[in-house]
Amino acid sequence: MLSSDAPIISSPWEDVLLSFDVVVVGAGIIGLSTAIELAERKSALRIAVLERGLIPTGASTRNAGFACFGSAGEILADISRMGPKGALAVVAKRVEGLNKLKQRVAGTDVGLEEYGGHELFFDDNEVLSRLPELNALLEPLLGAEVFTRRDDLIKEFSFGPTVKALVHIKHEAILHSGLLLNALWKQAERLGVRIFTGSLVTRIAHKALTVHTIAGERTIQTNTTVIATNGNLSQITIDRIAPTFEPAPTFEPAPTFEPARGQVLLTAPIESLRFRGSFHFDAGYYYFRNLGNRILLGGGRNTDFVGERTFSMSTTQPLQENLTEFLRTVIVPGTDVTIERSWSGTMAFTADKQPLAKRLNEDVVLAFGCNGMGVALGSSIASEVADLVIAPCSR
Repeated sequence: MLSSDAPIISSPWEDVLLSFDVVVVGAGIIGLSTAIELAERKSALRIAVLERGLIPTGASTRNAGFACFGSAGEILADISRMGPKGALAVVAKRVEGLNKLKQRVAGTDVGLEEYGGHELFFDDNEVLSRLPELNALLEPLLGAEVFTRRDDLIKEFSFGPTVKALVHIKHEAILHSGLLLNALWKQAERLGVRIFTGSLVTRIAHKALTVHTIAGERTIQTNTTVIATNGNLSQITIDRIAPTFEPAPTFEPAPTFEPARGQVLLTAPIESLRFRGSFHFDAGYYYFRNLGNRILLGGGRNTDFVGERTFSMSTTQPLQENLTEFLRTVIVPGTDVTIERSWSGTMAFTADKQPLAKRLNEDVVLAFGCNGMGVALGSSIASEVADLVIAPCSR
């Protein structure tokens, strides 16, 4: 029987167990990477990670497992939105994060498969004529010919007749998100990080967190809180404590964002599956990959932006039917496929698509804004957050 959620007064023995230098809220890729980064830089820190669920259940464990920096179509859309310099800066952070992540999990089985990525086109898209421009933009980061037109692969992969062009993406990879989280979790624990599950943080006040558990409401003391909950940021109350510095610095409010549900389906094994690697379509709104001999397909939220702007982790019939149609007409036409399971995860998108590592006040640091690129950005955001936590707050 569950106890009431009334506040529990701690014993002096519990005070030791519920007091930390840094508490990270959220045990996803950003949260665990931040805890690891801090522990590696300063081993004396007492660090805890609080996870509201039994396991992380946001985008980190319910994604497609793409280790990617952006397709040609997505990067071109970003150039239209933020200009070449802004788009390149975002890609640079993704590349930095991927490189750091690979170094961190080197020698550990995270299901990494480096077949490269691909992007499909149904027509003579503008992206195809601008590949030289995109290659020139990315060459300082990734070398020459990141994007190469490979229409010959359409037949080799047995895609449907609507696919008119295919672009190969050098350096892209896929991985197993469950194995990745497991590796990060173990690494954090080896470094002395305490990880608490079933711990729902609802309020952050001055050096104190209100945490709801199965045994009731507890208070955890901490010098610094790092919020790494991404899509669930709006569900936490953050008390605006006046800074004690003189003159007082100006701290910005938490960012506004839109939750975005990503729906996914997975097929049963397909004996004749002829492709390996990751695939993008429609500027990244659709994505698929092989998972062994099964197909993992997700996306399509651009067909219902309003409906998919939700924290709900259910799936919807119209969008699942859309994905199924794409699967059967584009990816494996003429093949009898069975949908084994469907699920969804919640992402968060900032208005300018820029990831964030910033102070909200002298005790709270925000790690936020992966915009659907948590695998790529988690480690680079963690590094920026660690800089803010370890360095004294600027006066």
